[in-house]
Amino acid sequence: MYREMLGSSMTFRLQRGMLPALVWNQEVYGQRILRCLESGKRWLDFGCGKRLLAGGLEPLESALARTPFVGLDLDPENLRGQLYTRRCILADGMHLPFKDASFDLITSNMVVEHLRDPRMAFAEFNRVLAPGGTILLHTPNLANYLVFTNRVVSAMLPRRVHAGLVATSERRTGDEIYPAFYRANTRRTLRKLARPIGPVTVEFLPGPRPFFHYFAPLAMVELMLTRLSQVAPFRRFGTTLLVSIYKPGVARGQTVPEVSRTSPGDAASESAA
Repeated sequence: MYREMLGSSMTFRLQRGMLPALVWNQEVYGQRILRCLESGKRWLDFGCGKRLLAGGLEPLESALARTPFVGLDLDPENLRGQLYTRRCILADGMHLPFKDASFDLITSNMVVEHLRDPRMAFAEFNRVLAPGGTILLHTPNLANYLVFTNRVVSAMLPRRVHAGLVATSERRTGDEIYPAFYRANTRRTLRKLARPIGPVTVEFLPGPRPFFHYFAPLAMVELMLTRLSQVAPFRRFGTTLLVSIYKPGVARGQTVPEVSRTSPGDAASESAA
């Protein structure tokens, strides 16, 4: 009864009524990758986790995974559970273990906010990206009220308490919630970081559902703010940023580079040791 009157069920009915044309930010990001992919495109997914997109978009993920890609992550458990590629490597993103100009496409979904030194990471992106290549980054927007609040709260509360709050709303376990630094999460900062690589565009996307979806009165306020963010002057307050960076030049070879490293399982065992 609670769910129907004041909980998640009521929230989703409100969302369908107030935002009937809303397209999930994860779906927009996935469709953008799909448009970038071509036969033989050399693709690196930076911070690949266990899947390419959030749950609920499996058909789109399957379409993306028809193009072979290399997945890189710092968490061995993520690599062991990777659903869409066996070309996985355990490595620090600040020192990518690839030759110069190894990839034509670099993607990263909700990872940039966790970088301690985004300048070093972007320098590595530039090094391993071939001329004519593209970088697609999807990351929280620090100008959004919820993202900004999360940053403040995470700095004030013990990590265990903060992780519990996020897990309750987003249906994630505590070990899936990593420290976030938000050092590359404004349009201005991202444009500055991307300048040595090439032209950059930054788009603002709405979130998929209210954070307080389990309490409809608060969720309705969030939905009203989301609707307001669809109006031109307020778009810069969208929930996430979709960043496209193009590196000028003529594309080189079109084959996926071999990863001369240990398998995820072996790498994970070495890490644990």
